[in-house]
Amino acid sequence: MRWRSWLVSPNRSWDGVGGYHLARPDASSMLYLHRLEVASEHRRQGIGRALLRAFMSAGAQAGATKMFFTTGQGNARARALYESLGGGLAAQGPTVSYWFQLHPVAGPEAVQAAASRALLLTGVAGVGKSTVADAVGRVLTEAGHITAVVDTDMLAQFGPPRSTGLAGGRSYDELKRVNLASVWSNFRTAGARFLVAAAIIDTVAERERYAQSLAGCDVLVVKLIAEAGTVRRRLRQRDTGPKLKQHLDTLEQHGTAPTSAAVEDFTVTNDRAADEVATSMLVRAGWIGRDNQPTGGRTPQQ
Repeated sequence: MRWRSWLVSPNRSWDGVGGYHLARPDASSMLYLHRLEVASEHRRQGIGRALLRAFMSAGAQAGATKMFFTTGQGNARARALYESLGGGLAAQGPTVSYWFQLHPVAGPEAVQAAASRALLLTGVAGVGKSTVADAVGRVLTEAGHITAVVDTDMLAQFGPPRSTGLAGGRSYDELKRVNLASVWSNFRTAGARFLVAAAIIDTVAERERYAQSLAGCDVLVVKLIAEAGTVRRRLRQRDTGPKLKQHLDTLEQHGTAPTSAAVEDFTVTNDRAADEVATSMLVRAGWIGRDNQPTGGRTPQQ
């Protein structure tokens, strides 16, 4: 049996996902994802994520308990999407295989809406991650979402590290992730269903590690960019000495534009008031509507 899910864009070009619902000898069934396609002009808008979730939802409602598929090892953007949605890596080589566990659902939105959501803001030092993260938290709170905001730099204010033990055996980046897992657990127990965090995430592997720290979260990564001159000005306003020099040298070498690793779901230019940037970002992600109200079908259960 074959399953397809399709979304059509306003200009009538097609984005779609297709595959097969396969019966197994033990009377169970699983999905095989054959093709996920999003037109180039529609990418970084969450369409691929929505299509994949719709396909998974249709299969789960039909009784499938697993989904599997194969993609190219070098397809970093697609792999970041699959891993952020909980895909387990099954094999590596020129191609890689992923497995997803599917669960029974009560309706078509049940797979589409995760229990909780995390928005990770990445970008170079000085681009405004912490400021925009705070603004995102304000907008979500005003929209009625129970939200936690974390600056991961504050989770690794520790040192000097000892030569042995936890601090000596872990990098500061790993310390951030370990502490984030604990902080998120506390926030979730207190009732939070949304997390906004500022973090530097520049590889697919790093994105996966952050996703693993956020149990039960559908993770979305957004990269902030800004004009190099704007970033330099912000850095000089906040940093001095060796730290400022390090950040300026990094900016000179790498700039602020998206990298080829493409770990982000989409990119936003931080060139307006923080609340405006935050609102446009959340509308684009589908977390709120254009009137700043929660979106109906995509809002997690609370």
